[in-house]
Amino acid sequence: MHLFSRLATAFCLAIALTAAGACAGGPNPTDNVTKALRAEHLTDVTVDWDRGARIAHLKGTVDRSADRQRAEEVANAAIGQDGRVLNEITIKGLNEKIAGNLDAQIKDQLKDMAKSDPILRDRDLSFEVNNGVVTVKGDVQTADEKTKVTELVRAAPGVKDMANAVEIKPKTP
Repeated sequence: MHLFSRLATAFCLAIALTAAGACAGGPNPTDNVTKALRAEHLTDVTVDWDRGARIAHLKGTVDRSADRQRAEEVANAAIGQDGRVLNEITIKGLNEKIAGNLDAQIKDQLKDMAKSDPILRDRDLSFEVNNGVVTVKGDVQTADEKTKVTELVRAAPGVKDMANAVEIKPKTP
């Protein structure tokens, strides 16, 4: 019941903050999420808003997996339909020491997979990996190629979640 009360409070705060932001020339997801997280005493969690991809990257370290999940729920309520949340939070003692090594392995593997693909090897793609969460950026020529990028990332071992921020830029004749 206590968790429900906190989530309800965070949701109401998020709605109020979004409405206030809209009156000031549009919502600022970073400020809204940060305030909602602080209201829930999640002070070690930060937000990195990628405006172009409309993705809020949650970063930081928390004590328990329940706190990690709660931070994601609070951020989703604060952002609403304005974007997407990627939870890149590390749990103290559980995965903070090995996360960097695994991220590097995932990134290297994704680069190799893209280079092995006859079409994607000629595309400008970059992979950002944080705590198993992948953000792909760059350019492809068709929607099918963008879908192929998503499939490639989701097929890679160790990937927990992903956001495809790749832009479709058809080849000009």
